[in-house]
Amino acid sequence: MFASSLLAAPLIGTGTASAAPPETDLVLAVYQEESGVESTRLTCDPAAGEHVRAQVACNEIEAADGDFTQLSGTDPQLCTFDYRPVTVAAFGSWRGTPVQYVEEFPNRCVMKQKTGTVFSF
Repeated sequence: MFASSLLAAPLIGTGTASAAPPETDLVLAVYQEESGVESTRLTCDPAAGEHVRAQVACNEIEAADGDFTQLSGTDPQLCTFDYRPVTVAAFGSWRGTPVQYVEEFPNRCVMKQKTGTVFSF
């Protein structure tokens, strides 16, 4: 599975001994067969990393209390029944708590409806 390759990615950058790493440091990934793996890094408190909407993503994760299965997603929308599976993964830590989340959705529309901005990068 593609998620296992993400485990090898470094999650905490190097720095001086006095610099504390962010308590929230996540690698987020989206896999779809036709487009391959897309990934980004997200840190929160303060929001940063390569995620294009880092602050919004951090706010959504905070609203779910760090539980990716409880992300509020987007407002209900009409998604097609087109089956083009997409797998999302999040690895790292949320406010010091380890995160290992992987879930598959039938298509990107359903993924966005269920996960909001977090995996839209």
